[in-house]
Amino acid sequence: MSHPLFVGAQHIALPSIDSTNNYAKNLLSTQKVPEGTLVTAAEQTAGRGQADNRWHTEPGQNLTASYILYPTFLSADRQFFLSMAVSLAVRELCEEILNDEVRIKWPNDIYHNGQKLAGILIENTISGSQLSSSIIGIGLNVNQMDFDPALPNPASLRSVSGQSQNLQQITEKLSSYLEKYYLQLRSLHFNFLDKAYMVNLYQYNKTALYRKDGQEFRGEIIGVTKEGKLIIESGGKQWKFGLKEVEYL
Repeated sequence: MSHPLFVGAQHIALPSIDSTNNYAKNLLSTQKVPEGTLVTAAEQTAGRGQADNRWHTEPGQNLTASYILYPTFLSADRQFFLSMAVSLAVRELCEEILNDEVRIKWPNDIYHNGQKLAGILIENTISGSQLSSSIIGIGLNVNQMDFDPALPNPASLRSVSGQSQNLQQITEKLSSYLEKYYLQLRSLHFNFLDKAYMVNLYQYNKTALYRKDGQEFRGEIIGVTKEGKLIIESGGKQWKFGLKEVEYL
């Protein structure tokens, strides 16, 4: 990978913080930092995931990062394409390191063999009909080997590869991949991002078991709407689901 031009060029490395996304948000409220500014923390005491989930991480073992971007070119109704771009960047990084197939579990968890390597939390600020700023929170399990037993299916790059990883190198590579896909987004290459996302989507075009409102059903993921809803075909009908409206079994 080539060295990124602006993503990660300014790097604020903290020993400990409640959440890198919170820190980035507070930073943005006081100043306009350069686009691509990266905030990392060796320890995160109150990391957040999607839909108010907590992100648990062992101090010094994993990558907890937040990037500040200004995707003012992106209309609010297309903000899921930013999620696609970030997911593709993290997926490609993990696949390069593991030299094995890595998938995106809708909307933006990163999976290897049914186990979760990374989670992404994007917080957008909208002005009128356009995005004005985005905080891209990424939690990637790198060297952690012991996980909270309450977590359903965690894995780390080390637990999969059997090799300890260099956190600094991984951070630099992530910045490169993120810039690569962000520049595709900035060029409005929506078809490219959509196709790449679908090709790498976990359980895409496969019959699998899901649950909605306590009811189990068999279905096949056939796509994602431009707003980011998951489309599952079941019983000859197409169903669209938002976040937390359907559960993978």
